Amino acid sequence: MDWNNDGILDIIFGEREGHVNIYTGNGDGTLHFVAHLFDDASSEIMTNYNSSPYLVDWDEDGKLDLLLTGHLTETTNGGIVRVYPCSGDDPDSPVFDADYVDYTEFYSLWRTTAQPFDLDGDGDKDLVLGYEMGDVFFAENTGTDEAPLFTGYVPLQCASGAMNVYTTFPGGGRARENVFDYNSDGVPDILSGCSNGWIYVFLGSLTGIGGDEPDAGLSIGILETPSAGVFPYELTAPGGGVAAIRVLDLSGRTVILLEGAAAGQGTLDLTGCPTGAYLVTAETDGGIATARLVKL
Repeated sequence: MDWNNDGILDIIFGEREGHVNIYTGNGDGTLHFVAHLFDDASSEIMTNYNSSPYLVDWDEDGKLDLLLTGHLTETTNGGIVRVYPCSGDDPDSPVFDADYVDYTEFYSLWRTTAQPFDLDGDGDKDLVLGYEMGDVFFAENTGTDEAPLFTGYVPLQCASGAMNVYTTFPGGGRARENVFDYNSDGVPDILSGCSNGWIYVFLGSLTGIGGDEPDAGLSIGILETPSAGVFPYELTAPGGGVAAIRVLDLSGRTVILLEGAAAGQGTLDLTGCPTGAYLVTAETDGGIATARLVKL
């Protein structure tokens, strides 16, 4: 993501000792360390162990907030799930509120990781959670997109049983999840790392595990990416027909929907959307095609 709003992608990541590290891009493919992360009360934002940060517009106010997971004690119920709202107005220098929102009551398992993703497709942010003992959990948002609420979680399933990289699959535990359209079929998949160093790929479909092949007569291409906001595209549809074009953010939520888009060239305007990567899908009754774009 673009941390300091300079048009260059940066990296924010956690570590074993609990710090949150900021590395900003130099524009030539290299990065440099800037600092650990502090809140607006000048206290460092960190966990005791295994911090895992994720930046997302949690309250839908147009600014990136910090979702922080990890754990405070080496016990099976020593984990944390916190959201630090962005409290500053300068997009070049994000600041987070010391008065964080605590979600630990619903989920406190240790060595927690979390990614917001609308996995059930109802238009709001859910959570996909990793766990030390190998499980990948799903927590449904029972609140709103602007004020998420969680009351419980369930283990995700695949064709072989529980999506667990310790018991179902011999990975040694410590699931580290990432939700992403791995095979470009327009359906979210889940990648899970584990303590053995392997990465398991769980392919999703609308009906189960394993997606269908894209329609050979349907394609969409982004003609200019990255861009600061407007992205020209070219759509090819069977018989010169129409398709529904959808742009989804990294949380799986639709930010643009063009119903009945005609074959040929057009534009997607992401001027009001945050910087970062997006998935573009074109769908007809016969199939689905995908592309990706990056907004600077």
